[in-house]
Amino acid sequence: MPTNVYRIQGPDGTIPYQQYLINKSNDALVDIATGLMKDVRCDGRDISTHRNLCIKTGIVTQAKGSAYLECGGTKLICSVFDPKEVPNKVEYAKTGELQCEFKFATFSCRQRRGYTRDSEERQLCNELRRALEPAICRGEFANFEIHINVLVLENDGSVLATAITAAGLALMDGCIPMYDVIVATSLGIYKNKILVDPTYDEEILCLSRADGEENRGTVMLAYMKNLQQITEFAQNGSMDVNMFPEYVQTLINQNCKLYKMVISAARKDVIEYFENETQE
Repeated sequence: MPTNVYRIQGPDGTIPYQQYLINKSNDALVDIATGLMKDVRCDGRDISTHRNLCIKTGIVTQAKGSAYLECGGTKLICSVFDPKEVPNKVEYAKTGELQCEFKFATFSCRQRRGYTRDSEERQLCNELRRALEPAICRGEFANFEIHINVLVLENDGSVLATAITAAGLALMDGCIPMYDVIVATSLGIYKNKILVDPTYDEEILCLSRADGEENRGTVMLAYMKNLQQITEFAQNGSMDVNMFPEYVQTLINQNCKLYKMVISAARKDVIEYFENETQE
């Protein structure tokens, strides 16, 4: 068994549980690939259908703004804290800074994550910061910094897109000035089939080694609808350049649909807040 000082170790000579997860995952990938040939996904969705969302804001009382977002099996919490002056800053900055932290909970993935940040979390943190910077009115926070923390409770695919959408909700809940509401959507490309909002197993299948000239990979796009501006674009895998206009337009269309749901959820929270104020 692998050594982990934070867990009770099993008897010597036992088989690590990761081996059972690998065998189970391989069988699931075969079933997913077989279903995609018939345009049927493992969870019963159409290839162009987004997973159901569960949105709740204001759940972290110690933060200025917070949001809980559940997208299928992907669950995470985003917290935004009050702007603070940048410590030990020598030169005056006309625009504020974003300090983002992206962390997987130790129990969020199939294989137990570590307590310290790894390279994947650092990469996701940088992509999250790049996506949010164009959406925030940083000129209003000269020489100040805003802290944004994302904690993933369960990872079932499209975690970066879900985190960006949750961060936009948390910024709205914290009354941080923004140019527009930001949302994000992911796509999976498998043998020229475009899968909207892929699950974790579908992402593994899309990122698996391609045979010949097959198109395989994942794409994420963050978007501000009213400004019609793309704030971040991330692509992994090998895809034909001729497919670029098709999947970018698909991502924009999905983000426009997601924008309506996010605005509707924010409107309900505002109405609920004023109703509670009048009752008091």
